[in-house]
Amino acid sequence: MQCSSGMVRLVLLAGCVLAGAACGGDDTRGPSPGAPGAGGSGAGAAASTGGADAGVTSSGSGASGATGASGGSGGGGGEAPQVVYPVPDWSVEDPAAHGLDPAALDAAATAAEAEGSHCLVVVRHGAIVAEHYWKGKDASSTDKSFSVAKSYTSALVGIAIERGDIDSLDQPASDFVPEWQGTEHEGITIRNLLTMTSGLHWDVISDYVSMATLSWDQSGYAVDLAVDEAAGSHWQYHNGGVQIFEPVFRGATGMSIEEYAAEHLWSRIGSSATWNHDLSDNPTTYAHVLATCRDHARFGYLYLRGGQWADGPVVPADYVASSITPSQDMNRAYGYLWWLNGQTPALDPFGEEKEGTIAPFAPDDLFAARGFGDQFIDVIPSLDMVIVRIGPDPIGTFDWGQLVENENSSGTHEAIVGPILEGITAP
Repeated sequence: MQCSSGMVRLVLLAGCVLAGAACGGDDTRGPSPGAPGAGGSGAGAAASTGGADAGVTSSGSGASGATGASGGSGGGGGEAPQVVYPVPDWSVEDPAAHGLDPAALDAAATAAEAEGSHCLVVVRHGAIVAEHYWKGKDASSTDKSFSVAKSYTSALVGIAIERGDIDSLDQPASDFVPEWQGTEHEGITIRNLLTMTSGLHWDVISDYVSMATLSWDQSGYAVDLAVDEAAGSHWQYHNGGVQIFEPVFRGATGMSIEEYAAEHLWSRIGSSATWNHDLSDNPTTYAHVLATCRDHARFGYLYLRGGQWADGPVVPADYVASSITPSQDMNRAYGYLWWLNGQTPALDPFGEEKEGTIAPFAPDDLFAARGFGDQFIDVIPSLDMVIVRIGPDPIGTFDWGQLVENENSSGTHEAIVGPILEGITAP
């Protein structure tokens, strides 16, 4: 089925209206696993409080700056840079001490509030330097994160390969999906599912309405999708293709992907996240990890540190590196379920080529977990920074004309992140 760009958007929005579909402390240090060094002075002041009704949380771990430098150089003598981890919780520190203009963070908070955001968290050098909540939310609130969940699914694939539960990226997915065995689906590999090149049938009504909005059993719907093209021959952003990881994880591990994440990812980084389920109780692997803004920042920080946490590796470093490298040449702005800046050609979720990169105002090394309505976890290694924004399902809160005109709500992203980047005063 061929759809014009405008038709795609309108049908997508209509589908989401029906059912909220997913469109889309202690100062613990460890050696850097190759990520940028975490420099900064680590003053013990609270984060910037800008923005009306911001409800800024400024308690952190209660030990902000207690040990002196937050990720400093290690005291001279040529020691390797040290990295701070939020164990047991984030410290909240003075943004000026981490090379950020507080007025710029206030401007970003004002923009985030104007865009209906629920939360905004900015992490630099391992400390929260700005944290804001609106709409009755606070640091304990969880929200639907839409396709941000895809990047969590990617991390779990890397963990499963490292643990031997999945042989490799080139293992056929049919090894874990009995319904695909002996069919043309046997050519689809784990890599194809991770890179949006499965060749499974896609059209906007099927993917966003029939499966994500109306289907009782979304895994069953995805498994039943026909093969339209040879695996690896075409890039297509595909919710159904990612939902296949739900039966893959059940088949590979004997656990649901949510149980696997709780044991091997979330508990390792101090997160208390959960996963949304469909009406058949399948975790929706393509959408809606339910986490606090601080916990989303932990996930971004894990990738900023190359998959390493305070007590050791969580996601293999080589897998992290591959995940944030173009996974194919059709859309070089896409890795293993992560969006990549600084790469062209860059296609949007509907397959339309952008004029440039996905975030031309930002450093080329930015990579991101992104979801419908401009939910995002931005990771910027060159700036030692993680930025998290979560907001509402935009349907019902923004007008339709604005949504159709503003592809992927990219204006929201720039409005919030732009001032932060402009406010950097020191490395």
